[in-house]
Amino acid sequence: MIKHTPVMLDQSIKCLDIQRDGCYVDATFGSGGHSLEILSKIGEKGLLFSLDKDHDVFESLHKKFQSDKRFKLEHGCFSDLEKYTKDWGVYGSVNGILFDLGVSSHHLDTADRGFSFQNDGKVDMRFNCNSGISAHELINKADEEELANIIWKYGEERYSRKIARGIVSARKLSSINSTSQLSDIINKCIPKSDIKKNNATRTFQAIRIFVNKELDVLKKALDSSYNILAPSGRLVLITYHSLEDRVIKNFLIHTDKNLSTPKKLPVEGQFLSKMFKFIIKSIKPSAHEIAANRRSRSAKLSVLERVQ
Repeated sequence: MIKHTPVMLDQSIKCLDIQRDGCYVDATFGSGGHSLEILSKIGEKGLLFSLDKDHDVFESLHKKFQSDKRFKLEHGCFSDLEKYTKDWGVYGSVNGILFDLGVSSHHLDTADRGFSFQNDGKVDMRFNCNSGISAHELINKADEEELANIIWKYGEERYSRKIARGIVSARKLSSINSTSQLSDIINKCIPKSDIKKNNATRTFQAIRIFVNKELDVLKKALDSSYNILAPSGRLVLITYHSLEDRVIKNFLIHTDKNLSTPKKLPVEGQFLSKMFKFIIKSIKPSAHEIAANRRSRSAKLSVLERVQ
């Protein structure tokens, strides 16, 4: 089984407000830590469905999951939650969906996945290695302007244009094949070191988000969630950077007093209904958890509840 310490485990499970006969979805199975905890809370009639894009998850699936009839794991992306919940026969009756949007320790610690500059390996960064453009293709083929825009938009990196120029210049001499090569190029392009973060952090984040279409995937999942959930069903989201938080905020603004009503339709506010309400907004891990698991330090937990 893939080793990983689940972030904000106790808080996230508590926030799901689990009913013993309820139906739940762990949209980001990962190492299975959150799923195991959900299974420990539901009864014999309870159901848990989980999704993951990574084939490695299935190769290391623990026998505890394989023998549990209340549990089903599907290889897929949570942007297709509407389709999966219809296939499972639970569309409109899910009591809670958990999203842990972070990169797992398995991804960061496996050098050949290319997620981290701390472990030298090939540049890939895809959650599903069998589909989509890899980070290697992107940095070796995209033009300078596209690279600069990606690094700025998804990494909020103020030296994005200088880094893009550095990448294009370096690949003229030889293909950029490893995370250490890419990290070295980035560090040479940034004049002053940030003492709190490695200078490559923002660019690696930007490339990873773009390659996996992470923000688009989250938007699609949120947009479909109202009809997937039962009345008073909950969305529990663990986010790790401001771009994810912004997607959630914009989703709330869009759904506030709006049940798919066309914007230009002259309907007075009192006749419209809120789709979701905040139960908890952006709480952080405890100091104890951060000390025990440094990778939890940027996490924030938010909880939305479907209004009946």
